[in-house]
Amino acid sequence: MYKLMIVEDEPLIRTGLKHYFAWQELGVTSIVDADNGKTGIETAWRERPDLVITDIRMPEMDGLQMIEQIRLKLPDTVFIILTGFNEFEYAQRAIRLGGVHAFLLKPLEYEDSLATIQACMKQVVHNHNNVQTHSQWEQASRESKLYKGSEFVQLLLEEEQLLIEEDGLQHLYEFASDKYAYLPLVVTWLPVMSALPPSKKILRQQALTIIEQALSFLYDKQMHRQTLTYMFKSKLYVIVIMDSGESTSAQESARDHLKQVIEKVNQTHAVSLFMAIGTLTNELSELNILLQQTDKALLQRYYHKDRHLFFLPSGDMPQAHKTALIQLNENDKKQLLASIESANEVDIQQLLQRLGQEILVHMPHISPAKWLAYLQEIISVSIRFAIKNGIPIEGVYSDKLLTLTCVDDFPTLDALFHWLGAWMAHLGTVYRGGSSHNQQQDVLIFEHIASFIKQHIAQDVTLQMVADRFFYNPSYLSRLFKRKLDKNYMRFVTEIRIEYAQECLKKPEHLVTDVCSMCGYKSYKHFVKTFRSITQMTPTDYRKKWGWS
Repeated sequence: MYKLMIVEDEPLIRTGLKHYFAWQELGVTSIVDADNGKTGIETAWRERPDLVITDIRMPEMDGLQMIEQIRLKLPDTVFIILTGFNEFEYAQRAIRLGGVHAFLLKPLEYEDSLATIQACMKQVVHNHNNVQTHSQWEQASRESKLYKGSEFVQLLLEEEQLLIEEDGLQHLYEFASDKYAYLPLVVTWLPVMSALPPSKKILRQQALTIIEQALSFLYDKQMHRQTLTYMFKSKLYVIVIMDSGESTSAQESARDHLKQVIEKVNQTHAVSLFMAIGTLTNELSELNILLQQTDKALLQRYYHKDRHLFFLPSGDMPQAHKTALIQLNENDKKQLLASIESANEVDIQQLLQRLGQEILVHMPHISPAKWLAYLQEIISVSIRFAIKNGIPIEGVYSDKLLTLTCVDDFPTLDALFHWLGAWMAHLGTVYRGGSSHNQQQDVLIFEHIASFIKQHIAQDVTLQMVADRFFYNPSYLSRLFKRKLDKNYMRFVTEIRIEYAQECLKKPEHLVTDVCSMCGYKSYKHFVKTFRSITQMTPTDYRKKWGWS
């Protein structure tokens, strides 16, 4: 009668949970599963489970982030966290904050676990009965949520032709007007050099503050308006709905003020924040195209190096002229292939720097599609070289290389081409090593990852960040850790942090509480517990061992 979804990256645990309890007797007649939070969301929205059991630490997206997303569409689903002892306090805090109903502590004790499942199934039944009792209200609520908030903006972004009537969106507007106006905006933030950006929550709030200031400059402050947002990776997509399209004609003063605000945010948070303000329209049917154009406008940062704010229409956005495609000439192709084959990173970087400067001259005068096609051709030369020489690409290296979404990750064209050059040099190193070099290459990548983590030891370095830095697909990298090191990424990071903590504790000038934060731990209690699990002693006892009290 009820449906269960199990989300766990370990196949043996997923399979074990399916058979651990007598699910039929508990009222569960269907079980689906997923191996990470991202696929968990997709599965949940498709299968609409009544009960979800999920691990916390998983590649792609953790369990708590997944729960937060699923609850937007499935508010009546009951969630259980599957947690280890070292995450026990984390799980309890998640329950107190809401959204999680219970937890199962690994390794499972059958009687305690069964009691937890039974209690949650009672909640499932209760929720189901409420839905039955209020079926008409729930149906209307689900229909209204179809285009609510971020879902509406996401549909605008992803659907080429989206048929929407204003009458069907009245519940989004929260105010009545004779004529609505719509303004698309897009904000992106990119880390500066080797710095890691602050949390998305902080940056999102900063972006919304800047957007509110922009609206106050550009439009009457007394005007009714509603802001809808959709956040995807390092971008915030925004649709502002207003009851009038009357502008204050203050674009220049707004530009000057917002420039100062953005500069302050960039200096405070070590990011490069860019914002594009799109074209105001009264036609809802135009909105998805205008949002996509506003997104593309952010690429102007590549040839307007000192600009962080872009308006459309502005004259800055190149029009689609009938010019021939820019193509990589045969001599440059040969030079690139020769440099990759010899794994000569200096030659590769010099060549790409020249190619980047050449395309930079054309960028202000051509559409983004044309210079992106040129960039795709450069990448394709490298991919064809890899395929010809038996170097696997798909599923191993970052999908951003294959889809060109890597252009969204860099503040300057130089930074983008330098990243591509490093990847091409890496391909050359793999090629020159041959099949006998695979084991050595794996060792090297782990050494490079460890070095990267040590450089950012006080920060939260996620698997996705590491995958982006070293060109890998995160799922492949996760499997590589388990296959080659017999440990997951989180364990790898933990061991590095504790090793660094041991070195710091040998230095009497550091307090133990200071070492805690220096190693990236926000909770002292969690730091002590983790340190003990690795070293079999507390940080204080470890320090005493070295003669420091």
